Parts: sequence; C-alpha cells; structure tokens
Amino acid sequence: MKPWEAQIDVDANLARRLIAEQFPQFADAPLRRIGAGWDNAAYLVEEHLVFRFPRRTISAPLIVKESTALPLLAPQIPFPIPNPLFTGTPSDAYPWHFGAYEILLGAPADTRELTDDDRKALATDLARFLRALHDVDPQPLLARDLRSDEIGKLDPKRLGVDEAPLAGEPRIVHGDLYEKHLLLDQRNRLCGVIDWGDVHYGLPAVDLSAVHMVIPPEFHSDFIAAYGAVDERSWRFAGHRARYHTAMRQEPLEKSMRRSFEEECDG
Repeated sequence: MKPWEAQIDVDANLARRLIAEQFPQFADAPLRRIGAGWDNAAYLVEEHLVFRFPRRTISAPLIVKESTALPLLAPQIPFPIPNPLFTGTPSDAYPWHFGAYEILLGAPADTRELTDDDRKALATDLARFLRALHDVDPQPLLARDLRSDEIGKLDPKRLGVDEAPLAGEPRIVHGDLYEKHLLLDQRNRLCGVIDWGDVHYGLPAVDLSAVHMVIPPEFHSDFIAAYGAVDERSWRFAGHRARYHTAMRQEPLEKSMRRSFEEECDG
C-alpha cells in the first residue's frame, strides 16, 4: 500500500457496527456515506448527525483535538462550527477515536458562482469570523494541551520565499481555512466553518491566507475594515501561504497527496 493511501477506509458495515457498539441508540438508524477525504470518512445518521472516522494513523489525533477544542470555541464564534456531541473510543474493531456532530447546513464556497457583491459581503463575514476566533483567550485551550503549529505552515523554506521567519503574537487559529471549509447559505453569506482538525496556537497569517484565496484584492479593504489592522509582513506571509496552498491543489493528485503525507510526517 502506498503510504498516502488510507490505512482503513471505513465502509458502511463497519461504520454501522462501530456506532451500534458504542451508541446503541443509533443501532437501527438510517445511515449513508456522504464523503471521504484525506483525513476521514463521513456518514450521515438520522439525516442530521455526521459521524467522522479517521482513515489513517497520522490523522487520528485530529478527532481528539476537535472534541477538546470545539466545545470551548463554539460559544465564542459568531458563525456555526461543528460542536462534537459524541466521541467513540478505540476498540478491537477499530483502533482510533471517532466523533459525531450536528450537521451544518450550507454549501462549500467553491461550489458557488459568486458575484462581486457576494465577495464583498463575504469579506466582511470572513473578517467577523476571524476577528472573533483570533480574539479567543487561548489559555483554556492551552490548558487542555492544544499545541502550536507542528509542521511549519509559515516556514519560509516550505513556502519557497527568501525571508526571515514571521514573528508575532500567537492566537487560536483554524489552520486550514480555504473555500471548501467555508459554508454559504442560499444568499451566499457565510453560515458555517468546518474541518477544524488543524486548529492550533499559531500566527494569524495562517488563517489570513484565506482572504487572498477567496476575496479579490479590490475587497481586501472591506476585510481589513471589519477585521482590524494587519501588519505588512503578516499580510505578505498570508499571501505566500495562499500561493503555496493553491499550487499544492493544482498539482497532479498523486504528487499532491504524497507531499501532504510528507508534510504530516515532518510534523
């Protein structure tokens, strides 16, 4: 097996077994697979609960991290985020934790055709979200062992730029913010933010890269007006991170997955 392929791809039979063993109230509930990404396979139960199962060892700790961090973050964020309701534990049938949360309604931003007016409004929504997130008191999460960036997301060498490392005051950051993780409602307004497995204590520029990926330059001033001032180096590194992230997504699939695997192992 290639190292970037899933070690365990939880099929419907295994998902139902794991859920029934640990959460018998859902033993006979309707269940359907709704997707599988690099980190997890996801199943919808009773049409409102999303159960997520890690597919590889290196992604397994992310479920535990979310179950620890998100209940503390959810009350402080002005947009819906996943709030874990159930956490399954390792067993003879499956070696890792798994989790479930109430489904968040909305469509990923990359599936919508956005007008200039939509992008302008999204700039303000994104600013409100990130301002609230970056203003969260980190101490309660650090007390629960939330870690700092472990793979160097803003490392100049990784980003391919000839600059000194970025310094600044760490904040609680999403860590993997781009179009697919921003949910939009029918009016194309932000209505949720998903996939928090990379949440960590790090520099805000990691999240500010989303502005460069999602918001056209002519609306960056709308973002700054709502978010607040950003120093020039942080804004520039956010742009570096955005270009790096975009380039990775445009690589041939196998090469991109191999690089993602290598990055995770570097951490």
